[in-house]
Amino acid sequence: MGSVELSLGLVLLGVWCVGSAPASNGNGTWILVPSGRGSFTIQPRNESLIQPRWTVMPRNFDSFIKKLANKQEKDEGVDCGSHSLSPGQTVTIKSRNFPGRYPPNESCRWTFQGTSPDSKLTISCRVFKLKPCRKSSVLITGGGLNKKYCKNQEELTETSDDNNMDVYFRTSGSRRTKKGFNCRVSASVPPTTTVPTSPVISSTTTNQASDKTCQSCGTVNRVTRIVGGIETEVNEYPWQVALVYAGSSSVFCGGSLLNDELVVTAAHCIKAMTDYEIETEVLLGAHDLDNPTAIQQRIGVAYSGYHSLYDDYTMDHDIGIILLSSPATLSDRVKPVCFPDASKDYSGYQAITSGWGTLSEGGSQPVILNEVDVPIVTNAACNENYDGEITSNMICAGHPEGGKDACQGDSGGPLVVEDNGKWVLVGVTSWGYGCARPDYPGVYARVTEYIDALMGVMESYGSNNLCDGATTAAPPATTTAAPPATATAAPPPTGSCKCGRRNPVTRIVGGQPTTVHEYPWQVGLTSYSRPYCGGSVISNQWILTAAHCVDGDSPSSVYVLIGEHNYAITSETTATEKRPVSQIIVHPQYNSGTYDNDMALLKLSSPIPFPSDNKIAPVCLPDPQNAYDDVDAIVTGWGTLSSGGSQPNELHEVTVPTMTNSKCQQSYGSSITSNMICAGLDEGGKDSCQGDSGGPMVTAGNAAQTFMVQIGVVSWGYGCAYAGYPGVYARVNNYLSWISSQIAGSETCPRP
Repeated sequence: MGSVELSLGLVLLGVWCVGSAPASNGNGTWILVPSGRGSFTIQPRNESLIQPRWTVMPRNFDSFIKKLANKQEKDEGVDCGSHSLSPGQTVTIKSRNFPGRYPPNESCRWTFQGTSPDSKLTISCRVFKLKPCRKSSVLITGGGLNKKYCKNQEELTETSDDNNMDVYFRTSGSRRTKKGFNCRVSASVPPTTTVPTSPVISSTTTNQASDKTCQSCGTVNRVTRIVGGIETEVNEYPWQVALVYAGSSSVFCGGSLLNDELVVTAAHCIKAMTDYEIETEVLLGAHDLDNPTAIQQRIGVAYSGYHSLYDDYTMDHDIGIILLSSPATLSDRVKPVCFPDASKDYSGYQAITSGWGTLSEGGSQPVILNEVDVPIVTNAACNENYDGEITSNMICAGHPEGGKDACQGDSGGPLVVEDNGKWVLVGVTSWGYGCARPDYPGVYARVTEYIDALMGVMESYGSNNLCDGATTAAPPATTTAAPPATATAAPPPTGSCKCGRRNPVTRIVGGQPTTVHEYPWQVGLTSYSRPYCGGSVISNQWILTAAHCVDGDSPSSVYVLIGEHNYAITSETTATEKRPVSQIIVHPQYNSGTYDNDMALLKLSSPIPFPSDNKIAPVCLPDPQNAYDDVDAIVTGWGTLSSGGSQPNELHEVTVPTMTNSKCQQSYGSSITSNMICAGLDEGGKDSCQGDSGGPMVTAGNAAQTFMVQIGVVSWGYGCAYAGYPGVYARVNNYLSWISSQIAGSETCPRP
């Protein structure tokens, strides 16, 4: 990597330069430029330097986003009436006088027809500010849609089922109006090929016995985690850094720590730093920007550089590096990410992207780090919607239905996957068509294309180059370095970091809401509306629950809520059903005094037709000989959030570690039998509680965590979340033969 050393050496003398000829792999060199270090004011970028395409929206900083928004506001909207849209065509519709106030007594209807019968029409509004519904509204119909919108909407995106859409805007005679709306209507490009679904993502298999399509058991629906995401735990992703304006906590980009002196980020972030003369600092160990902790480190930028072949129009080679002005102090809360396996393209893997970016397209940024789960898709599939703009230097991740994505302000941040027990950096957040739009996944710089170049820089700068495996070792000092998987280096010094390890902490008491259908096997037992116990789907006709939930009850008094999340909102999901029970089987050796054998089965009056979208699916049963001691387990339910407290409307989850029965007996004595399993923190604070009884405790069924197995049924405990008193659960793998004999003849689903 002599060219990298030359570029660095010249820049250290204060010279702007491009490195020597591109490396033999054709991936270019690095351009390193000094970051702004003096006082500055941010001025609008010269128009000639901005060549935005609406299909290429870099996720960087507010001023650029505002410029793009202003450009859209100046776009001419089409008149009311009928319009034909060819595949890929987009038009703008807006309220009259926009961005001024719309007039009273307005009535305008747009009717759109896609010229291709296979196109779908999508309406997306960046600005939507109306009066209450009785004074003004927009009605969107056609193609399976019948949605009415009014008031202020932070985000409005709807997609039709076919090539028709009707948009009707009307206002009353009120003279007090608002800004109105500015929306884009586009026709999708019909797919021309069928891309096979990766087995890592797909959970649909064929049940050999019944010859029916059946969901694989135990696959969670974690597509919710920064549009559509959740807050991370504190320092959960210790390689995450924030690029901020010096002296502030205002994040304009993200990045990932490679060692104690180097950060990898997006080229367009670094170009912004120089174009805008942004005096930049790097925050490490940050989580809540308004409440920094002693873990957080604020370090200046010595130099920054980006790939010499970076194209700010196509966003190709959108990767760059930052040299910190002083080494970071590494710890379990601040440590590097691992490099990926250069031989893999990672299609089909579930990935996590994180950042402090906006929570909706054009929205506001949070102060707390957020994360979102997104599946990696093939470049061929990604190019079907991006019209060939995806190069081999890019990697795409997102859901076909949209709703989950990185967004503005997340640029440069990490896209990571768990590979062989370590978290590896497969992508650097780069661009996308809007944020979280259907059929438009996020686009990231593909890190496997730049491993040699990055490791060449690491050879010259930073210690702790070897972090938990050869994949992060510096290569030998030659320009023909071996691939990272085979590179060698001296062992790290005692006490050095380990890369790629998350810091998950436990999450119902002390828990958090799940997302809709995240645990598709979860059911609630109810007599009327509010669940009083939980349970889990184990076949198309049987529910596993606790004996004490149904002991002495008649089948006619018990109903099972399936596909539920928030039982106070009837329109939240169409998957929810309330089913009667035809049979209750309590374990014959259940002891109501000791809660030994606290296990029961409920037979539904009619079978569940498992849907292909995995919104209702069975959990997998555990391995018979596994004690499941000292594993992280997840408990879900609608139980109280404190001992004796009130129940939430939303399904909650909490993560608790299991333990050996001998350890649990130190708290409960001989009350703990071999038919029980305990889980909880020594200090308390996380636990199941009243109303969670009968619900599932699950854990990963394999090292890749592609499915979950139920190892416990919520049973009893001393209070809830008390220190020294873990929750007690019925041990499911002690009852596998009994369960199998009772549910014989029903349809079960295999593991993925």
